[in-house]
Amino acid sequence: MIDIQVVDRMRDPTRSETSMTPTPEQAEILARPPEGILKVAAGAGCGKTSTLVEYAKRWPAQGLYLAFNRSIADEAGRKFPRSIQTRTAHSLAHRALQIGKRGSPIAKFRFEHLQPYEEFIRPVDGMTYGQVRAAVLRTLDSFLIDAGSKLRADHCQLADIKQQSAIRHMVKAIAVKLLRFNQHDLPITHDTYLKAFELWHRIEGDFAYLLLDEAQDLNPVLISVARKAALPTVVVGDTYQSIYRFRGAIDAMQQFPADELPLTHSWRFGPKIATLCNRILKHHSRPPRRPLHGNPAIENEIIRYGGAASAGAGTAILARTNARLFEGLSLIDRPFHLLGGFAGLERQLSSAYALRQNQLAQVTDADVARFTSWGQFNDAAERGDVDARRLRDIVGKHGPALPSLLQRLAGLHRENESDAQITVSTAHKVKGREFRTVFVLDDFDSPRELMARRAKDATKTEETDQLINLLYVACSRATYRLCLAPKLFDELC
Repeated sequence: MIDIQVVDRMRDPTRSETSMTPTPEQAEILARPPEGILKVAAGAGCGKTSTLVEYAKRWPAQGLYLAFNRSIADEAGRKFPRSIQTRTAHSLAHRALQIGKRGSPIAKFRFEHLQPYEEFIRPVDGMTYGQVRAAVLRTLDSFLIDAGSKLRADHCQLADIKQQSAIRHMVKAIAVKLLRFNQHDLPITHDTYLKAFELWHRIEGDFAYLLLDEAQDLNPVLISVARKAALPTVVVGDTYQSIYRFRGAIDAMQQFPADELPLTHSWRFGPKIATLCNRILKHHSRPPRRPLHGNPAIENEIIRYGGAASAGAGTAILARTNARLFEGLSLIDRPFHLLGGFAGLERQLSSAYALRQNQLAQVTDADVARFTSWGQFNDAAERGDVDARRLRDIVGKHGPALPSLLQRLAGLHRENESDAQITVSTAHKVKGREFRTVFVLDDFDSPRELMARRAKDATKTEETDQLINLLYVACSRATYRLCLAPKLFDELC
């Protein structure tokens, strides 16, 4: 168990939010006028936002800052001058299509939302009804975040050609009806109206240039929206923080041909963590040409933890998977905040437990619903499905006590992060965040393990690069103290 000892968070006196003396790297960026395409490769904590704010002051024409999500856009709005509108692509589409008049969109399609489209669902040889619906949902999601109007074969991940064709035929019919949402009042997702905006609209406004942030992890539909704006664009991101390929995101830093200017001096952490990050990234299939440099005014502590460890205020506990995260959560006995909320994890585990009890009607998680029996789920775990194996192990470990454990954790969870003593998250959800102390749990693959996997099978290159990036993202969230699982510490320190 992690022993929580409350420690006041300290501000870094070397960092200023109101003034900035440009580094040589920043000065070169600021000197470039907003013409054509300018790419900025910004490492973790390297002053990306402050550089963009200064850029907006240097070139004070009307500009549009497009952010990865609403929280980033809201934070940017408090920093940029009034000449810059800070928005998400979804907010632009929401306003243009007057989505507010039809009720609140839902976050994600689930099985129950397919009910109005049952007329399009057909039996498929070799697939259960639940498997058909799960395949339809995944294929529809893939289409909605991609650019263009064509439903391609790669939107459906089924290996069987006949099954794939049948699913695509259903999804095409559903998408046609879904995207005509001005003609019905059925539920739509945020991705639905953004897709409609991408197909039939473009960014409007008297903007002189566009600032495209978090470009390493953009959905193709977002890139299409940006390109259709036909504005001079500053593309900002970090290829080595690209971690959402599994959701269909792509690295827009590779999509815009242009000169690339670097930001390599991190203000977030000191030389020790910078050195560790460089050691991680040297295992990438395309290592950075320029190393990260840490803030010499910050003295970091990197420790090897095992068993009990102290954690004060401003602490984050990071895992690679939701399943491993739960193993850590099961030991927590005080208020915590789970980034992204507790409901998704509770649904995943409750569904796995219901599957084991053969209560198929209680299986509400789309990933678990791919399986029609516990035996099938167990087979997948034995064949190497890591998430299935961890879920299986959790259900097996806690057994009938799992529902009450979930209930206890739901009682400890705090919706507001400020009300909790610690923050718990998967590494995917903390991009853009920083914490005084970070614990990196033991379900991250070590860089050497990933290199060995890539050497054995070259088709695993993209997958292993993403996992190396994920470890880099996790470690680079720490400002002062980084606590590593033993296997990571022993390899990297």
